[in-house]
Order: sequence, then structure tokens, then C-alpha cells
Amino acid sequence: MRNLENQSVGTLVAVATICLNLAWLYPFAAPLVIIAFVAAEWIARKSSKPFWALYLVFGLWNAGTTYWIANAHPLGVVATVGINSALMAGALRWGVRSEQMLLRFPTFEKYRWLRFLPILAAWVAFEQLHENWALSFPWLNLGNTFHSLPYVVQWYQITGAVGGTIWVLIVSQMIAKGSGTKSILTALLAPTALSFALYFWPNTAPEKAIDVAVVQPNIDAYVDKWELPERVQIQKVERLLTSTLGSDTVDLVVLPETFLPKAREEGTFGKSATDAQFQKLHQRFARATLFGATTYDFQQKANAFNRPYGSKFYTIYNTALFTQGVNDLSYYHKGKLVVGAETMPFVQTLKPILGDWSVALGGTSGTLGVSAERTVFEAEELQLKLAPIICWENEFSNYSAAYARQGANLLAVITNDGWWGDTPGHVQHLRFSGLRAIEQGRYVVRSANTGVSAIIDPKGRLLQTLGWEEEGVLRAQVPLRENTTLYVRTGNILGPFFVLLFGLIAGVVLVSRFFRLKQS
Repeated sequence: MRNLENQSVGTLVAVATICLNLAWLYPFAAPLVIIAFVAAEWIARKSSKPFWALYLVFGLWNAGTTYWIANAHPLGVVATVGINSALMAGALRWGVRSEQMLLRFPTFEKYRWLRFLPILAAWVAFEQLHENWALSFPWLNLGNTFHSLPYVVQWYQITGAVGGTIWVLIVSQMIAKGSGTKSILTALLAPTALSFALYFWPNTAPEKAIDVAVVQPNIDAYVDKWELPERVQIQKVERLLTSTLGSDTVDLVVLPETFLPKAREEGTFGKSATDAQFQKLHQRFARATLFGATTYDFQQKANAFNRPYGSKFYTIYNTALFTQGVNDLSYYHKGKLVVGAETMPFVQTLKPILGDWSVALGGTSGTLGVSAERTVFEAEELQLKLAPIICWENEFSNYSAAYARQGANLLAVITNDGWWGDTPGHVQHLRFSGLRAIEQGRYVVRSANTGVSAIIDPKGRLLQTLGWEEEGVLRAQVPLRENTTLYVRTGNILGPFFVLLFGLIAGVVLVSRFFRLKQS
């Protein structure tokens, strides 16, 4: 490894780029992300133009692992690669430069462990930005790298995925800074050993399980989903359920995101012939049904998300609906929207300038409205408290954990991954659901329009799956779990801590740099 440090910047760029892409595209190569960040830190220290060298590394990483975004919108991958790579390069460059400046202080030099903090703080702050701002893209957060190795990261139930990010950065810095072999092995293997112990520790027996049918209709996301009459799509699901269930009725049927794509006004569901056909399907097969639909409602006054309709205004939503009967319907509006496809970034700032263009330019759907809070759907007779996680929300660790914090005992992910085609995107998206299962200690029932649908246990293991572009139904007895993990109880405390630390370090560095304070 020390021989690698002596290589040229060009060689280090190649090593970092290859390791990052392999770590994400091949499950058992995930540990290479550590080697990649060792090389990246050395690039930041050795290159005469560190930002641009790092920008090249992270640009090739983003392009190599998220190129499939172009299948949904060509400009999406350009924006993702351009913006995300710049933020990554800036975060690592700032961390290394901050460390170099702080080493001028005797106290910082004396306590060598402090040298790890600037890079940790800068990178974690960058990832926390991606959890919360208008251009959110947490897909490539370092903790997600181990999405296909759930037995390595069972300790996410304690720290959340941000713990994985911190682990990668600590071990990679220990190698890059020349820490002792024993210390490096301890930092690398101790969390892994804990994870294996948790992985093989038996689950506690739940008090209740429900009979669930997860449907994968496999309807083309580009054309058929929007052009086929809804009655035809409902008939297809009816055929699939009849083939699997026969004359049985299950406790819960789960259908994918935007299963009913035609926009319908909230409060009027059940009045059309198509809605009546759907309710008949529900009554035939399920005591409760979760499904996705496009909905809208009206407002008297303009806001950042609505658009004019005569003397009124209306807002469109990507909605999860939960029904237990004709007059029993609950709504949740997707709270984390896909930038470009479902929302115009900074719409609240831009609407006073661009007017209704800021809403219309939100992408294929225009800018959508959101629910202010997560909604847990309850079916008292089933003892069910269901978390409706809609597609992109699956990537947001702390956002999703709020469901278990509100009492959810089962997670349901409804999604339509068909936009991306048969690429690594839909596979990674599936595996992220496993990370959410680990963090919250809950089973996940996942309905994806074109795949991959799955039943996932609280250890992130795929118990049943329906592959890409298969049609069918998964049926399982799924336990409802009431116990809470430490991560659910505490929430994401590591992320905000390192954001505050980043602000403190940045303040010290900037004051020292611009006011040229004398070190003591």
C-alpha cells in the first residue's frame, strides 16, 4: 500500500476510479471503496490541481454507476455527474486542506487523532446536505456501498447508514496516514465481527403475522403505463391474483407506485367506473390494499406547488393510498421528490421570478405537492401499522426511519423502476430497501412495477423476489415487529454532529486564514 502512495497522480486517479466503480457494480468488491478513498486522499495531497484531479475521479465514478439516469431523462445524468462530482471533490479537498492548516496549531499536532476529523466532518456534512436540500441525491453516500452485503453492516441498526460512511473514512485515513497494522485491522474488523454476530443472532418471535400478496404487474413504464386504459391494467392484476390466490383472501395486497396513473381528485375516489372496478378487486382479494395513484386537490390561494385553474388553484401529487373499503381511504403524498422529474429545484424561490413556469418545468409530471409529515396507515383488526415508502424515499435513511419512530410495524416500498431499464439502478434500489430494513428492524414488502419486487427480512435478506420484467405475485406470512432499534430511538445523531463539527472547523480555518491569527 505504501508503494501505491509513491505512484504518480495519474496512477492514483486510475486506482481510485476503478476501485469506486467496482465497489458499486460488484457486491463482493464493496470493500474496495476503502482503497479508493486512500488513493483519493493521496491525490488531494500530491496533485498540483487537487480539485480537478478529484473531480475527474468522482465524475467517472458518478458516470459509471448512475449512467442509467439518462434512460429517464438525458439531462439528469449530466446534472448528477456535474454537480455531485463537484461537491464530492470540494468536500474531500476542503477536508485535506483544513487538516493541513490546522496542523500549524500545536494542540492539533499533539493529539494526532484530531487529524481524522476535518475529512470526516467535510464529507459527512456533504452527505447530510444531500439528505435535505433541493438537489438531494444520497444514492452514492458511502454507507450505501455495502447494500449487497447485509451481513457486514448489521450495525446500521445502531448508527444508520451514516455509520458506514464514517467507517470507510476512518479506515481509509488510517491507511493513508500510516497508522499501525494492528490499529487498522481492529478498525476494519471490529464492526464486521459485531455485524456477523448480529446477523446470526436469531430474530425474536413476533406476536403477529399477516398474509401479504405483493403484485408485480410488469407494465411498460414508458408507454403502456400511461396509454393502456386503467381497466385493462386492473384486469391484469386481477388475473395475476386469481392465478396465485385462487379463491383465497389475504390480509394485505401491495401494488406499485402510480398503479392508477390517471389523475383523480381526492375525495371523489370510487365514483368512476374504473374506481368501482378497483374496489371490486380489493373486496375480492384483500382486507386492506396499498396502491399508488396520481391525485390532485384544489386550493383557494396560490402557493409554491400549485397552478391556476379558473378562479382556483390545484396541486398534483404522487400518492400512496390505503383502503379497507369503499368509504375507508387514506392518503400519503410522496415527500421526497425526484429532482427534475417531479420537482423544480428551489421552486419556492424561483416561482416569484418564473411564475407558473417554475411548476411546469418540474419534469415529466411538473412540480408536485408533498405531505408535510410521514403518514402511517393503520388497520386495527390486523394490528397493522404500515409505512408507505414511495420510490425515491427509499434512499433517505433518516426520513424513512421516522416511520418506525411513529409506530410502523411493517415497511412497504412501492416503486416504478422501469424508467431506468435493465441496469444496475433497479438492483441497487432494491438493495437499499434491505438497508432500511436493517436500520428499522422491520420486514419490507416491496412492489415494483417491472421489478424487482421482494419480501425482505429485518436483517436485509431477500426472502422472495420477482425478477426484472417478470409478472406475478409474491405471497408470504409477514411478521409485524414492534421492537425498535437504537437508530430508530435516537434518529440520525451522527450526521448533525459532524455538520456542527464541520462548521466549527471551517470557522477556525477561515478566521486563521483571513485574519492571520498567531498560533499558540
